[in-house]
Amino acid sequence: MNPDEVSAVLARVTTETQWFITTQLGDGREAREEGGYREFGLSLFYNREEKLEGLTVDGLRGPQVLAEGVALTGRVPSEVERWMTDRAEARFPEDDLELGYLGTGIPGSWSLGLVVNVQRVADHLVTRPVIFAEHVLDDAHHILPRQAWIIY
Repeated sequence: MNPDEVSAVLARVTTETQWFITTQLGDGREAREEGGYREFGLSLFYNREEKLEGLTVDGLRGPQVLAEGVALTGRVPSEVERWMTDRAEARFPEDDLELGYLGTGIPGSWSLGLVVNVQRVADHLVTRPVIFAEHVLDDAHHILPRQAWIIY
């Protein structure tokens, strides 16, 4: 999806307008590479062709993300990690790559295109899902910008 298509879909659930950060490309064009909805709790990441590559959901303000009926947003990280581990063992018992961890111990499910990052709430952590397109799977940590992985 491009930024306009994302805006059209999200207009059904929020009155907030998508903000953008644009980049000047070498050929003189501008590309919307980052967008979002601050109040709705979404940050969106586009490639230089303005195609959606990934998004993050704020653990406090963002919409609830469900995977197979399990809530992933704003949860205790160990609970979501346990669900992801159990799911990987049950559905992909022979696949050692289904469940992976980023360098900081953040779990990710490659079949779901999902990493469950965290964010701070006072002295606690809650889950902040990072969802990405299939083509990003090989190197999500480097393809999506630094803002997708910040723990704040």
